[in-house]
Amino acid sequence: MNFILYDDSVIWNNLLPLTFTRPISEIKFGILTIKERWEKFIGKNINYLFTKSYLLRKYSIDKDNLPFNDILLINSSYLPNENIVDIIKLMKYDEAILYKNKIVVIKKKRFSYEDYEKNFLEKIKYNRIYKVDKLICIKNIWDIFTKNSFFLNEDFFLLTKGKKSNFLLGNNIILNNKKIFLQDNLECNNVVLNAKNGPIYIEKEVTLMEGTVIRGPAFIGRNSTLNIGTKIYGGTTIGSFCKIGGEINNSIFFSFSNKSHNGFVGNSILGEWCNLGAGTNVSNLRNDYANSTVWNYKEKNFIPTGIKFFGMIMGDHSKSSINTKFNTATIVGVGSNIFGYGFPPRYIPSFSLGGIQNNKKIPFKEICKTAYIVMNRRGKIFSFLEKEILEYLYNS
Repeated sequence: MNFILYDDSVIWNNLLPLTFTRPISEIKFGILTIKERWEKFIGKNINYLFTKSYLLRKYSIDKDNLPFNDILLINSSYLPNENIVDIIKLMKYDEAILYKNKIVVIKKKRFSYEDYEKNFLEKIKYNRIYKVDKLICIKNIWDIFTKNSFFLNEDFFLLTKGKKSNFLLGNNIILNNKKIFLQDNLECNNVVLNAKNGPIYIEKEVTLMEGTVIRGPAFIGRNSTLNIGTKIYGGTTIGSFCKIGGEINNSIFFSFSNKSHNGFVGNSILGEWCNLGAGTNVSNLRNDYANSTVWNYKEKNFIPTGIKFFGMIMGDHSKSSINTKFNTATIVGVGSNIFGYGFPPRYIPSFSLGGIQNNKKIPFKEICKTAYIVMNRRGKIFSFLEKEILEYLYNS
C-alpha cells in the first residue's frame, strides 16, 4: 500500500510563510514533523506527499510519475492517534474517516496527483464513513506554537518508551531526572535542567555552555549549541544545527537557524536558515493586553487570532540586523533582510530589504549568493531544487 500525506489548500495558505518552502507535513513541532509522527503511529514509511506542484521535486516525486494504485490518503493537517490507526487497519476501498465533516483519511484503489489538483477528494462518494470525535488539527499558523507544549509531552513518551537515557556528566543541577532523556553523554558544567513542569529531550552532540538553563517541556536537536547563559522556557523546540543564546519562551526554531546573542523571543516560529542579529527582540504581548491580530496572505489583511501571546513567524532564509525590534504578531516572509531604526512593519513581504524607512526587494542573484554562503558554512549545498523553489516564489 502507498501511504500519501496530502495538503489541504486552505490550511496550506493559513500556514504561510512556513509553507512557502515546504509541505504541511514537513512542519516540525514537539519533537517530530507531522510526517514523522504519522510514520511512528502507522509503523510504515510515508511514500509520497501531495502538495503544491513547485514543491514536489524536492519533497516527493515529479508529478508526471504519479498515478498510484492501492493508496491511503491522509490529510496532513491532522495529527494521528491510536483510535485513527485502529480504524485505518479496518478500512476498505472507497471508505473514509471524517472529523467534523472534514476528510481525514481516504482509502482508494487508484488516485493520481491530477485528481488531487482538481480537488476530486471532495467529490468522492464513499461506501462507508467512519466518524471520530477527538482529533487535533493544525488550522492556523498560531496553532503550531500554542500546541507545542502538548506535543513535546506526547512525543517524549512516544520516543522514549522502553529506552534508557544516557547520563549528564559534570557539576550540574538536575530536577526530575525521570523526565529527562539524553541521546548521548553530554559533558558540561553549571547547567540547570528542570523537568518538573515537563520533559526535556536532548539529542546527540548538543553543546550546553556554562549557565544554560532549560525548563521543560523542551527539545534540543542534534548538533545544536546553547551559548553561555542561555535561558530556555517551556514549550520550546530547537531544531538541529542551531546556535541559540538569550531568552526563548514557547517558540520553535527549525533546523539551521540562529539566535546566538542576547534578546528575547517568545511565542514565535523561525523557519530554516534564519538568523537574528545581536540584541534582536520580539514582543509577544500588546501593551493594552488585547488579543493579537496577524497578517493573513489569502485575506491580504490582518485577522483576529483570539490569543494574547503571539511573537513572530519568520519564513526560511530571512534575517534581522543587530538590535532589530519586532512588534507583537509580526509576519516575515521568505528571504528577507531586515534592518533600520524603529519597529519594522508587522507584515514584511518575502525578499524585502530594509525596514519601515527603506523597504525594497532584494535582487534574486543576491538571494542566491547569500543562501550559498550561509549553507556552505554548515557544509550544505545550495541545490538547484532549493534555488528553483526560491525563484518560483520570487517571480510569483
